[in-house]
Amino acid sequence: MTKHDIIIIGGGLGGLLTATFLAKEGMKVCLLEKDKQLGGCLQTFSLQKKVFDSCVHYIGGLGEGHTLNTIFKYVGIMDKLSLKEFDHNSFDRIAFGKEAIEYPQAIGKQNFIEQLLPYFPKEKEALKKYIDTITLVGDHFPLYRLRNGSADEKSAVTGWSLTDTINSITDNPKLQQVLTGNNLLYAGEADKTPFFLHALVMESYIHSAHKIVPGSSQISKFLWNELQAHGAEVHRSMEVKKLVEENGELSYAQTADGERFYGKHFIANIHPEVLLSMLDSKQIRPAYRNRIKGLDQTISTFMLNLVLKPGTIPMRRHNLYWNASENSWDAVNYKPQDWPANYAAFFTEDEQNPGFAESLSILSYMHFEEVAKWHDTENYTAHKEDRGEDYHAFKEQRSETLLAKVTERIPELQGNVTAHSAATPLTYRDYTATPKGSLYGILKDINKPTETTIATRTRIPNLLLTGQNVNLHGVLGVSITAIATSAELLGMDYLLNKIKA
Repeated sequence: MTKHDIIIIGGGLGGLLTATFLAKEGMKVCLLEKDKQLGGCLQTFSLQKKVFDSCVHYIGGLGEGHTLNTIFKYVGIMDKLSLKEFDHNSFDRIAFGKEAIEYPQAIGKQNFIEQLLPYFPKEKEALKKYIDTITLVGDHFPLYRLRNGSADEKSAVTGWSLTDTINSITDNPKLQQVLTGNNLLYAGEADKTPFFLHALVMESYIHSAHKIVPGSSQISKFLWNELQAHGAEVHRSMEVKKLVEENGELSYAQTADGERFYGKHFIANIHPEVLLSMLDSKQIRPAYRNRIKGLDQTISTFMLNLVLKPGTIPMRRHNLYWNASENSWDAVNYKPQDWPANYAAFFTEDEQNPGFAESLSILSYMHFEEVAKWHDTENYTAHKEDRGEDYHAFKEQRSETLLAKVTERIPELQGNVTAHSAATPLTYRDYTATPKGSLYGILKDINKPTETTIATRTRIPNLLLTGQNVNLHGVLGVSITAIATSAELLGMDYLLNKIKA
């Protein structure tokens, strides 16, 4: 019987990074991933030989001097990534309804202010206050500055409501909506989402914004290479079904085909609700199980991927966020008959035709209830199942509706799409193993701070958690959480000193 130092369940970014931190310290690491492709939200796929990202279409904080850049350098992948930088004067543009204006959000804190000032000439002090406030919040999250700190620092700002804080910064209703107009980045909900979630995400993009070419799966590919170089085991198509406890600690992980993997420590990089379905432990109290099962999840999305006729669609070096309503918070509560209530459009440049886009990915909020009739089907790379003709008809109808809406703002799309594919909340559920295909896992609620905060440690002494549900979603948030999880075994000061060395 082989006994590993570390067994990691789930090969998304959190699992891969945590595995790399620990393997670099000489630990015997074994990572188990249920799908054929590693990466979770970093997965990519191809259509007509064009590469599409499944979830991560651009990344903030990869610029020199930023926390994420430092972390990726430490794990040995930063210099291997091929990056395309976004327009410094507008990495995102925000649009509303039929209004022609697309409001820029720019790279660089002073530049962010300067690019919005022509649209809000009386709001210079408010824009400065906004930048100062998101910076202040970042300073109160020690790990985001790669330093050790106390929980008291974070608690000083975690109680701030996003809507209340934005409204205290400016009373200009349009500017309030522009500042939160790309809230699809965190699936924000009015009067629920904490300001720190918005602040940490936006600060990273205002620092720098990049697209990874040919796709975000490059991160998982290079991390896999690093794991192999440090002697770690990585098993794909290996779905864990049970985590078995013996004498008060986890003893082994058992896969769908009955294989057992024994370890001293276990780290779950999966949604807590999915984890609980694997555990039969008296140490996990019924109250905790009920709490986790009762938590709201962030909304899911419908994604339409388009292959474009060469040389027809000018390349935009920014992303476009459109909201049907003047109120950017309305989209999350859309009625089916009013869909789409928002969208985000992400362009990829054609290397053979510089200045033109080769593909376009479009995301729009979608409630799981719209696809719930097919909930008992399961379809992902390692488990193929046809959901039926009515499902395909649903996808096609929604694809046409979404494309028509986007074409209103980008009319040159008309007649210049050569192929398309679509994904629904069921796709996200099956590929990322999140309940109801939730975009970012558990919904953080300012009104329920204790219930919606998940700790890295569990009541089982040798079981730790990592991933987007523990701290913050996104590439930066998950990377920070991987540090927090690994530090439980290595020591925080020790690990941070190694990363910053």
